[in-house]
Amino acid sequence: MVLSMIGIILGIVFLIYFVMKGWPLMIVGALASMIVAVFSGINVISGYLETYMSGVGGFLIGQIPIFLWGAIFGECYGVTGGAKSLAQWIAKIFKGKNETLSPLVTIIIVFLAGLLLSYGGVSAIVLMFVMAPLTLELCRESRIPQYMAPGMILGCIATSALSMPGSPQIQNVMSTSTVGVSSMAAALPGFIAGAIILVLNVLFLNLAAKKEIGKGNVYDINAEAAFEESSNENLPNPLIALIPMIIVFVLYNAVGLDVNFSLMIGIIAAVILMHKNFGDMKVFIKCMGNACTNAAIVSCGAAAVAGFGAIVAVTPAFNGLTEVLAGFNGNPLIISMIAMMIMTLVGGSGPAGLGVGLPVFMPLAQSMGANMNAFARISAFCATTFDTLPTNAGFIAANEICKTKASKSYKYVGICTVLNTTIGTIILCILCMLMPNL
Repeated sequence: MVLSMIGIILGIVFLIYFVMKGWPLMIVGALASMIVAVFSGINVISGYLETYMSGVGGFLIGQIPIFLWGAIFGECYGVTGGAKSLAQWIAKIFKGKNETLSPLVTIIIVFLAGLLLSYGGVSAIVLMFVMAPLTLELCRESRIPQYMAPGMILGCIATSALSMPGSPQIQNVMSTSTVGVSSMAAALPGFIAGAIILVLNVLFLNLAAKKEIGKGNVYDINAEAAFEESSNENLPNPLIALIPMIIVFVLYNAVGLDVNFSLMIGIIAAVILMHKNFGDMKVFIKCMGNACTNAAIVSCGAAAVAGFGAIVAVTPAFNGLTEVLAGFNGNPLIISMIAMMIMTLVGGSGPAGLGVGLPVFMPLAQSMGANMNAFARISAFCATTFDTLPTNAGFIAANEICKTKASKSYKYVGICTVLNTTIGTIILCILCMLMPNL
């Protein structure tokens, strides 16, 4: 078990180091899984070809349609200038008579948009494709450097938007449905802790942006951006550009249509309403080609991390760790918080940590007399703590979409989605102990 745990740690360190160095995830993920297999006594050949590749394949089967149609939808908004039109329209509303958009207002706009759409049920992956061009254009307006964009996007949609009461995202849904409580469980502590995380993120990003701009690190209009074609000045009317987004939102949330087909209809609407801004058929074909390439790169990279998690889940160390945590004594909510954070860290993602941790620690918490509403809410928040290490699929996807380097962007992502979410989760645990019936 000790060697197995050493292997997991070495695998995670290996992944983080080489991802930060810019190595391809499909290679790094495979090598890291082999390191874990060797130290855990798992046959390397079967571990790679069966366990690892099953994890990769399972992720692609479930997620590549969303990556594909989300990428095309986002690319349409970049090529036609729809995202730029919306960004300029929103910026004009918020900055009023001021000539420029301040960093704080830019960050607040991104957070409001991300929070509202996340609560509306739009998946985080789809949101990244939709929000990336809008965020980059707002960054251009306020001179915030491009490498802060992933932190701004993930600082909202990968934190409180996933775990607060009533959220339709998997962290909240999985935690509350598995425990058998309402999605609004522990509502007051949950909303307070979620608000604290969002405020911490906005304040940090605002200070960081001002510091970067003060040092002369501003948005480089000559650098390669995620959507170069958005420089077209013949922009569509912002209200027209908003219609396809509303269509996707209504079809997915109100009608209940599958998100992939909602996006397909949104793409058709975007093409019809903004066809003049595509220029000609060659531009449209290039748009789809770029989107397919981006979707393949992002989804394969994310799948490599899922494959690594599949190997970790079958190691003796992972199974032994759950037994050790279950044997601790103390306040059940504190034990549950620590346990679910560790499950998230070792599992490599929030859903993976919940999938392994909830069946083990839910009966333990019940036997110790824990309030199960509080347990469910704490579990949901724990799933947003150590899941966004540099190997996180969402972080990798955000960098690919925004065309930023992990080594420059992770500082902002890490503080927003790991440090501040951990602070918020600890505060939540304290609130739940003080207000057990709320």
